[in-house]
Amino acid sequence: VYIAEVTLPSGAEHRAILNIGVNPTVGENPISIEVHIPDWTHDLYDMHMSVQLIHYLREERRFDSLDELKQQIAKDLKML
Repeated sequence: VYIAEVTLPSGAEHRAILNIGVNPTVGENPISIEVHIPDWTHDLYDMHMSVQLIHYLREERRFDSLDELKQQIAKDLKML
């Protein structure tokens, strides 16, 4: 899990939380890259963007519930 700088096709730049891994809390999936931009309400799926990793935060891990995962993401966002 990383802090990242995301540049959208419009040229807008946003700080984001980025996960590279298998999403173990919601079921083992193929390795994926997920970007979470705080306060972003539009769909990012299939959007081409530039992503620069800024800072390593922590290892990916499995949480016992989605609520625990959401709590961790909230903590991660405070690092932005």
